[in-house]
Amino acid sequence: MPRPPGRHAESTDPHAAALLALSDAIARGGGTVDETTLETARAAGVTDAEIAEVVGNLALNILTNYFNIVADTERIPLVTPHQAA
Repeated sequence: MPRPPGRHAESTDPHAAALLALSDAIARGGGTVDETTLETARAAGVTDAEIAEVVGNLALNILTNYFNIVADTERIPLVTPHQAA
């Protein structure tokens, strides 16, 4: 079975790959991102507006997850996190 590219922060499109890598770095770093990661994203053409959008989407997903935890909503389907390579 092929690996879902988005879940593994991969894309054949360099711009999309840079956005995915940035999102992955922010999520795994607990919101902290180093300057090299930002420079790499910007070199691939990622704009400040797109960086803000990535941060906003991550924050919205975290907020949604917290509400679901507090409300004890049933999570269907259960997805287990993959381990970073």
